[in-house]
Amino acid sequence: MQTPLIHPFWDKTTSTFCYVVYDKEGGNAAVIDSVLDYDPKSGRTSTLHADEVIEFINYNRLTVEWILETHAHADHLSAASYLKSRLGGKIAIGENIKAVQKIFKQVFNLEKAFLPDGSQFDYLLKDGEKITIGELELEVISVPGHTPADMAYKIADTIFVGDSLFMPDVGSARCDFPGGSAAMLWDSI
Repeated sequence: MQTPLIHPFWDKTTSTFCYVVYDKEGGNAAVIDSVLDYDPKSGRTSTLHADEVIEFINYNRLTVEWILETHAHADHLSAASYLKSRLGGKIAIGENIKAVQKIFKQVFNLEKAFLPDGSQFDYLLKDGEKITIGELELEVISVPGHTPADMAYKIADTIFVGDSLFMPDVGSARCDFPGGSAAMLWDSI
């Protein structure tokens, strides 16, 4: 099994890691948990963080196959659509995003036209499914708790866990968002 090449990008504002995972220079890549810059004081977004990711991908002559979300983030906006418009690739998230969307539609009083069916994504991933990134094989693992839709992505001996676990000094994710469950997170971990 091939070992993935991984380049992390740290977003200080949201304390979030975004990763570019690829099989080789000039090969194929996935972007995991992209960040769109947001200024809460002005309500404006920018793409400074995403542009760093694009620069890295272009410099290494990578072809983006996937833009993967570990979950719908309450702490940052996703740059997935922006990255797709610049680099291509398919935007994917766990199939349980539909449950999260149903909850968010009620909590945030979203317009009637909003469909809580996951159709806003190119692909909905299933637990245990395997996808490829060039010569790499990625296994999808459902890890609900932080949200019902949280996913982890395993490539060789590396697992991307999103907000299910944090650095050693922080611990596990919050479970108090709508749809979160401490019992489910415990089981997932």
